Amino acid sequence: MAGINPDHLKRYYFAANRVSMGMRVLDAACGIGYGSQILWHVWGDVDAADLSMDAIAQARCYYPGPRYVRLDLEKAPDLPYDLTVSLETIEHLKHPELFLNKIAGPLIASVPNEERYPFNPETFKDDEYPHQRHYTPEQFDALLVSCGFRVTERWCQKDGNSGVIVPGIDGMFLIYVCERS
Repeated sequence: MAGINPDHLKRYYFAANRVSMGMRVLDAACGIGYGSQILWHVWGDVDAADLSMDAIAQARCYYPGPRYVRLDLEKAPDLPYDLTVSLETIEHLKHPELFLNKIAGPLIASVPNEERYPFNPETFKDDEYPHQRHYTPEQFDALLVSCGFRVTERWCQKDGNSGVIVPGIDGMFLIYVCERS
């Protein structure tokens, strides 16, 4: 994991610290699986889903443990997990509400903060799954509330290098802990 951005790792450690014994966890948009394996090492009952079969293949090879599956989050069936972790995912979805409305339990989610990391479509135009937008704290709150969540904790990362997570919304990345209303 030495080559992975510290801010990405710290978001997963943040989420892993909120996993309790017996929880069934979904890592939504798991990528190559390093975060799924972090979650899996906590309690071992982790399903990890991604749209990319290449990412799933790498995850199975390099980060064994979780159950990896291909899944289009916007077309997902109901997601009856005790906790869904969705880090740096929602900004990639054209219709995030299609995914968020399927989540049955609590959610830990992060997105880029539009106020500190303004969205520029040109930055992502060559990505396989480009960002569709970034969110202000108010927009992220509104999206989550409209999908039936109550935000219980608001955290942020000040920058993309150190990965330090602090309470509040004045950072480059927003990290929210939510419950179903």
